[in-house]
Amino acid sequence: MSLTISRPALHLFAASVIGLGCLGTAAAQTSTILDEITVSTLTPLEKEMLLNDLFNDLNKDDDDQQAHVWDNGSDNGVLVKVTYNFSNSGMTEQSFKAHICRDLKFVVTAAGKSQDLSRRTCSQNSGRWDVQGKDPAPVVYRPFLSDITVAKLNAKETQSLLKAAENTLRDNEENVASAWSNKGLGNPVPLKATLAPSETGTKPGGYNVCRDLTMVLEGKGGTQTLKRRSCEGRTLTFDIVPGHENGE
Repeated sequence: MSLTISRPALHLFAASVIGLGCLGTAAAQTSTILDEITVSTLTPLEKEMLLNDLFNDLNKDDDDQQAHVWDNGSDNGVLVKVTYNFSNSGMTEQSFKAHICRDLKFVVTAAGKSQDLSRRTCSQNSGRWDVQGKDPAPVVYRPFLSDITVAKLNAKETQSLLKAAENTLRDNEENVASAWSNKGLGNPVPLKATLAPSETGTKPGGYNVCRDLTMVLEGKGGTQTLKRRSCEGRTLTFDIVPGHENGE
């Protein structure tokens, strides 16, 4: 879905992502728009300075038809000049995640040669723009509880243990454990578990809470320890819950 976004809405979104942008060596990332330059070579410091200026300008709350002109001061012996501006701002939604997109006009000139690297650029979950390097692919886990090998859970056990895990993540203090058992859930083979959260933090590029969940299971098949990082979505549901993908 694409639509034109008003200045106030864009301003609020930009204000929230300015503090989230990670540049230079702050985070591992893929190649940037500057790595596509063939008419000259920029030093790492020059790249960092230019990307910082580009990031700040892209986060403005207005389309900017007036060209920005950046140059490297010819420190490396070759004057490199970059002219850029942006327009046609809009908002896209990907499963309730809002992203700002802009048309970026980006032309590099050096040693009498020019290179046009213009494109549509969009913000990412980290707060960076994709011209700064795309975010790493999200970690993909197997469905929660599918790693259990000491017992085979029935439907009631699965639902009950999943609820206990979510309650632990939401309610327990750091490293405070909760106990769970399958008593009364239709399985004659006893199974017990302790669940405890740790390493509480926020999701990169957002305000959702993330915690490590450690689960120790004791059953007829022995003892098993499982650990899973889980994050809260926009619907305040942790991503161990089936169907969370539609609400993040």
